[in-house]
Amino acid sequence: MSQEVKNVDVRNDQSLSDLELQIITPFEHSSDFVYKSVFIGRERFMAYYLESLVDLSKTLSVMNTADGVMEQGDSAIVITDISKAILQGKLILFNAEGLMGITDAESPDISRQITLPASENPLQSAFDSYTEDIDKNIGLLRKKIVTSKLVIEHKTTGTEVSKKLAIMYLHGIAPDKVVQAIRTKLEKNSHKEITTVRDLLAILGHPKFALTPTYLSSELPGDTVQNLRDGKVIILIDQFSFAFAFPTVIRDLWASKLDENYPYLFQLFIRSIRAVGTLFALTLPGLYIVLNSVNPELLRIQLAIAVAKSREGIPYPSLIELLLVMLLLEMIIEATIRLPKNIGPTITMIGGILLGQAIVQAKLVSNLLIIILVASAIANFVLSGYLNMIGIRLYKYVVIFASSFFGIWGLEAAMIWLIYYFASLQIHTVPYLSLSVKGKSLDE
Repeated sequence: MSQEVKNVDVRNDQSLSDLELQIITPFEHSSDFVYKSVFIGRERFMAYYLESLVDLSKTLSVMNTADGVMEQGDSAIVITDISKAILQGKLILFNAEGLMGITDAESPDISRQITLPASENPLQSAFDSYTEDIDKNIGLLRKKIVTSKLVIEHKTTGTEVSKKLAIMYLHGIAPDKVVQAIRTKLEKNSHKEITTVRDLLAILGHPKFALTPTYLSSELPGDTVQNLRDGKVIILIDQFSFAFAFPTVIRDLWASKLDENYPYLFQLFIRSIRAVGTLFALTLPGLYIVLNSVNPELLRIQLAIAVAKSREGIPYPSLIELLLVMLLLEMIIEATIRLPKNIGPTITMIGGILLGQAIVQAKLVSNLLIIILVASAIANFVLSGYLNMIGIRLYKYVVIFASSFFGIWGLEAAMIWLIYYFASLQIHTVPYLSLSVKGKSLDE
């Protein structure tokens, strides 16, 4: 690792002891803050650093090998800059004459190695995934998209808790208005801290309440490469093992970027299934309410009688029956996600089967409802991306209540309102109902 040293002469501004005191004071309660005497070459220095972020022996070895000699500079010192440098894993050095150096240090091996993806299942694609180290993530992308058009802009946000960001896009492919909108928002709100993804969305001006995700997240570099080619802007956050792509369009509900690894006919077939699954996930529970208790006349008489017999002995109205089972199903889904992977699927599968069988035998719900909700849940899981699944799961309740109060007209009104909502949504100057961020052709 090359050592880049910034030298500052402090003799004319303030005494060395006063400056050292100001450096030590902010870290006096941090047990990993160390200051000690070291030798670089034949010269003695006082070193100030965080031992959790700096491998001192390796750093000194590299500097001695390179015969690193610091020469006098004349830059002004800002004590907050020195504190930030220490927090960023840099090494602060003083010699006897009051000459200060801020140098990049060798870091201990505290970053996770590149491993298989944990939350996504790539098919016919590379199996590497992002880590928490932003430099490693940029390197992964550089290896997969070898072009000079790739633009990388580094940003820092926050005053108390600073966070490194990287904005990435393909010059000439990503729309200039999208890039400028994101860049302007980040520069305007550079003083705000980012500790969660929601903080990033607030800085970028995304709506606080949205029925559909306004960004895509992925831990797969191959997925991110396709997003770059589609004209999206990628934001990487240090210590986040995901890449965030902006903006989203409606095709992202059913179009996974990894589908482009398949023959075109297979891709169309898979995406058609997802589009139909989106419709089924939204409408099946509402249709159960409509055809069972509000507008049964829409069914043929034989089918209406069969539906009525399936609810024979059920003590609750259709709405209460539906909400009861949906709540249990939501808890099973969340338990599957939260439990350890070695026992989670087994416990939830056995629990779901036993609970479903027991609740039907107890005449609390009908067999038809179990079929409807399982079909709806399966249709929900075919969507592209976990965030899209949550949005559909949420809006499904709006459809259920509208269908319960107004029947088939309520179901239709809920679907029409959803389309109006999508039509009104604009993310970084791009309408959500666009089929392409680039505005010229489909993202293929």
